[in-house]
Amino acid sequence: MFFIAAGIFMLGCNNEKAKEDTKVEVTDAATKVTLPAKLSYEGAVSVGKSENTVAVMNFNADFIAGKLDNIGSYFADSVHLVFEDGSEMNTVRDTVVATIRTWRGSMTDARQSYINAIAVDNKDKGHEWVLQWIDESHDYKDGKKEHKIYHEDYRLENGKIRELFQYAQAVPAKK
Repeated sequence: MFFIAAGIFMLGCNNEKAKEDTKVEVTDAATKVTLPAKLSYEGAVSVGKSENTVAVMNFNADFIAGKLDNIGSYFADSVHLVFEDGSEMNTVRDTVVATIRTWRGSMTDARQSYINAIAVDNKDKGHEWVLQWIDESHDYKDGKKEHKIYHEDYRLENGKIRELFQYAQAVPAKK
């Protein structure tokens, strides 16, 4: 589904004025197309390992449930995180675990439902990714309530989270 949507988007954004040197040929199982623009993150992309999706979903389930005793087992020794607000951490697993414990500890409840998730690999770069879309709510001890739709890109190495890029959208008010 992700590839179909991406293909429709890419084909729908055809710019006839694109310079020849910015075009990139890509192939999927069904078609070979030339993209109208150069990608900054190039490589042969394919469906990835389902085991990586399971690892990310288990991490999220433990976070939501407040089961933080083994939360460090999901992360690589060093981790790069970019959050929805643009803040960034290049740090080690223990710091990530302490940050997660503090953040989850500030909540009385957290809920999450999956919209979709897909594992994607970039064979040329040797990168394994899980892209997920989730609906998540947090109730904080200070009374604040938060409800957002998140898109998160996890890069895994040897089944461990090495990088996370997070994007968020406010949930539209019900009419």
